[in-house]
Parts: sequence; structure tokens; C-alpha cells
Amino acid sequence: MRGWTDGYVTEIGYTYSFHTELQPWPMAEALGCRSPIRPGQPLDYCELGFGQGFSLALLAAANPQARFWGNDINPDHVAHARWLAAGAGLSNLTVSPLGFADYADSDLPAFDVVALHGVWSWVGPQQRAEIVAFLDRHLKPGGVVYLGYNVLPGWAQYLPLRELMLASARRGQGSLAERITGSLAMAERLRAQEAGYFGVNPTVTTRLDALLERPVDYLAHEYFNESWHPTYFTDLAQALAPAGLRLAAQVRAADRWEEEGLAGAILTVGGKEAADDPDFRELLRDYVTNRPFRRDLFIRDGGSACPAVHRRWAALGHPRDLPRRATPATRPLEVPFDAAHAILTALQAGPMDEATLLAQIGGEGPAALAALKALDLIAPALPPDGDDQRRDACARLNAMLLTDAASADRMPALASPVTGGGVAVDRLGKLFLAAMQQGKEPVMHAFTTLEALGQRVLRDGKPITNAERHKAELAERWESFARRRLPVLHALGAVP
Repeated sequence: MRGWTDGYVTEIGYTYSFHTELQPWPMAEALGCRSPIRPGQPLDYCELGFGQGFSLALLAAANPQARFWGNDINPDHVAHARWLAAGAGLSNLTVSPLGFADYADSDLPAFDVVALHGVWSWVGPQQRAEIVAFLDRHLKPGGVVYLGYNVLPGWAQYLPLRELMLASARRGQGSLAERITGSLAMAERLRAQEAGYFGVNPTVTTRLDALLERPVDYLAHEYFNESWHPTYFTDLAQALAPAGLRLAAQVRAADRWEEEGLAGAILTVGGKEAADDPDFRELLRDYVTNRPFRRDLFIRDGGSACPAVHRRWAALGHPRDLPRRATPATRPLEVPFDAAHAILTALQAGPMDEATLLAQIGGEGPAALAALKALDLIAPALPPDGDDQRRDACARLNAMLLTDAASADRMPALASPVTGGGVAVDRLGKLFLAAMQQGKEPVMHAFTTLEALGQRVLRDGKPITNAERHKAELAERWESFARRRLPVLHALGAVP
């Protein structure tokens, strides 16, 4: 079918998201003394199948002391990544349009980190074998592989819906985008007929409603690849074993928090088999949580333990963002609110050493810190050394992103020299920041920019139709942004 290359969609470009799991320093924090990389130090990092390249370019800007590499078979993706690198002066970013096998034959260094977000789920057996061969050839002993992938059994009840939509798209007419739209309409008609599949799988109705709200570029890559294979963890572990790779940790702090809480239940269910076999424990965990996506860190054999890192933390959120109860993974989390609020308040002034923070907070400090990590309200902060170089590189890329926001709603993050990663900023926030840097009034700048494009923000899911109400809505959002988001961006160095 037109639009697929070796089973992978190429007719439609991927989304411009920033994937926080790709950041190297949270990986290092998750691995502790097993990590081969140290905050702020040089490293060689490769992303296979980097999509639009936004995450890769942002990491290169936020870590000028490191080298970043990557490949993607979509030439438009490669062109976009090169445009970001050229515009921001990122001499430490090198990208390629080669497939995995040919890329493995390129002149590449030995990598400390190789990352793949989603790619394993979207390619066929041959490409998966080529990925493992690439890792075997180019990953250092003790090196880290990040893999984000669709997992079973969490995807089991949705697989028939995906197969039906793909079958419809194969038979449809017009562009790939038109066929995807038609396949969703067909699924809606099937549901309207009270099909038995929807009756015995009620969560599929919720999933279909979510798909109907997604843009076609997301759907094309997430659901309409000819090669699209959720996997059991044990099958993935077996595929990676020939390259000497073993699971070391889950990259998300929320998943590690949940892992600790479920340890007893999993051993109760699995008995001696689970106690003796870590891969079997992970398979049981996937049945307990029924999560559809894993974010795993694998370490290659042959590395050596490193000294513990002196931890520093930076705030990713404002104290007003702190909930009393949340569900960061698949289990609810009761937040030690007062202690967590005190930590977030202290970090508004800038990064602090963990020991200093905990000495100030007292008894509930460790539990509060764990909750804030699980909620993604704090992140590891880099050492002060190299800060000026990081700020210069981040400022160049961020200036491009603020300019881009004037015409498009994409690339929803800015680079932070404090964390060596990204911080979420939506389009409206970037319009406000651009106005501040240009000496303009933020509300009027956002209003005139959007009105000139015939665009308006949504209220309760619907566009605001009246110009004065649109202006009032922007004023309300600016007040909230200035009070809660702007201080965080200043502390993270994303805003001068």
C-alpha cells in the first residue's frame, strides 16, 4: 500500500513531541551506580528512528559537552532535524537517512546510550534483528539502551480494533490521511450497530473516542504501520540477550515507585519462579498493571560500577501544581503534601543538593521527594560547571522555537541548561515569552498573532467565536502563566 516503506509509514510525517524518557540524566538517576554516564560529563548518544528529531535536537542544545547521533528513513524527518541543528548552531548533532543495517555500517563511535522510542513496536522481524545487530556492534560494554514499546497483555483487547482499521485503510481510496479518516468512520459505524466486540470489550469504546480526537499524523505512525507488533516482555528480553543486554530499571520514576509497591504481590503470585527469574517477574508485573507501554533501560554486560552521584534537584512545577492524591502509574499515590510543598517551594529559587533539601524538610522528606519524582514535578539538575555553554546553546534553539510558535502549534517544549533536558511549554506560553523578549504586551501579541491566522484558543473544547471573549481568555491564561509557569522557566534557565 502506498505510504508504507518496509512496513513503516513514510507518506505522513510523525508528530513533533518531546519525549521526556529520552533524556540521559534521568536515565543516570534511575540506574544509580550502574550508570555509565555522569551528569554534565561528555557522552555519545544515539537515537534510532528519531521521528522529527525535535527531542534529539533539544538534547544536543542542552548538552553541548556531548555528541548526539541518529537515523530515520523518512527524508522529511531528517531535513527537519538538520534545520533545527543548523538554525541553533548545533555542531554536536549528526543525523542520517539510512536504515538500521546501512547505518550500522557507517563511521560511528561506540555509544554510551542508544535510545528507541516506539520504534521496536513499528518494525518487522528483519528490522528488529538489524536493531539488535546495531546494538551488538556499536554499544559500549556497560552501555545503556532505552526502549519504549507497546507491550502485552495491555494491548490485547485493542488489537482487533487496530487490525480492522488497517484492513479498511488498505481497501480505501485517496491519500493515506483520507483512508485513515475513513477507517475511523467505519469503526464508528460498527460501534453504532452495537457490535458484540464492543459489548464484551467496553474499554475499546473509550479508546476509539480517544483516537477520534487524535491528529492523523499521530494515528498514521501509532496505529497504521503494516508492521505493528506489541510484544511480551519475555520475548523482548530474549531478543536482546544475544547482545548482552539485561533489564536494569524502568526509566520513569512513577513506574519505579509502583514497582516497589507491587514487589510483594508479584512474589506472592509467582512464588519461587518469580523470585529466581527477573524476566518472569516483569511478565507478571505487566499482567498485574495491564499497562500498554513500557519504558525500560537495559544495560550491556561488561561495565563496571561507578561512584555514587551527588544528587541535585530542580523544580519542573510550581507549588500550586501539587496534588494531594494522584495516579502517576496504575496505582494511586497519597502525597505527603506539606513536605512536598516545602520542597517545591525551596526549589523555586533554583537547584539544591538533595542532602540540603532533606535536612530542611525533616521526617517526611524522603517520602515527599519520592512522590515529587513520581509526579514528574522535579528533575535531576546538572552541576554548575559548563552552565554558560549550556545556556548559550539552549538560548539559540529556544529562540527558534519561539519564532516557530508564531505560525505553528508544534514542538511543545524548551531546552533547559539546568536539567540538560526539556521543559514543557505549549504554544500559547511560547507566544507570551516571545512578546516579553520583543518588549511587547503578552496578551495583545498572542491575540494579534492568532487572529491574523484565523485561530483561537479553545474553551471547554470549543473555539471561542467572539474576539473580545478571545482576548479575555488570553488575559486569564497570561495571568496564570505569569504566576505559575514563568517562575519555573526562569529557575530552569529556559527563559533568560
